[in-house]
Amino acid sequence: MHTHTSARSRTRLLVLAVAVAAILGLVAWAVSSAVEGRSPGTAGADRAASASAAPEDPSTEPAAPSTEEPAEEPAEEPAEEPAEEPAAEPTEAPSEMPDGTPIPAPSPGTPAALGEGATEAVEPVPVKAPVPLDETGDFGTGVTVALTGITSVQGVARAPGEISGPALEVTVEARNDSAEAIPLDGVVVFLSSGADRTPASTFREGSSPLQGELAAGATVTGTYVFAVPEDQRDDVRVEISYTGEAPTVAFAGSVA
Repeated sequence: MHTHTSARSRTRLLVLAVAVAAILGLVAWAVSSAVEGRSPGTAGADRAASASAAPEDPSTEPAAPSTEEPAEEPAEEPAEEPAEEPAAEPTEAPSEMPDGTPIPAPSPGTPAALGEGATEAVEPVPVKAPVPLDETGDFGTGVTVALTGITSVQGVARAPGEISGPALEVTVEARNDSAEAIPLDGVVVFLSSGADRTPASTFREGSSPLQGELAAGATVTGTYVFAVPEDQRDDVRVEISYTGEAPTVAFAGSVA
């Protein structure tokens, strides 16, 4: 009886194993059919989803920059210059009047002769006869001058062109006996010496010329230093003027 029981148990186990195997086979067939039945688009989407879900590899190196050079821009073509218009040909001057009378050719004319303009004679300022060095010179306008001092000094060169040497210091006194003031900025004092009337140069050092305005009834003095060698003082001449409308007064004599 024990033998029959074991046989039945083995039979049941075998049947159970066959049933389980059949079930597993059916499940495997169903899964395979489901996988093969999916469309290619669905499979591609699944692969993309799985790829996006995968974490990025931090060791991946960044893409190298492109070494392609930028394309050169086309050079701008120069603007075309406008063509120059041909110059208009000069028109010939008419040779006849509307009535047929010929037009005479232009004449250059006769140039005016040089030196035909009007000129005015300029009268030189007269010089009055010289008076002795110690007298008074009268201009005839109410103004008089006198040489109140002639002193031998040593001239000192200060300005360009001056040469130090023997000199005469001449003091001039001007008196205005007219009714109006007179300007003195135009006063000129000139000294010459010797028979050939050699002009004497002046020294700025020590000179104090007449200037400004001389009021009516007033008297003023000025000083002038002239370079005069000692051997040329036997014949000294001093001329003074203050305006072109009055004559020049002169003094002459020897300075010992």
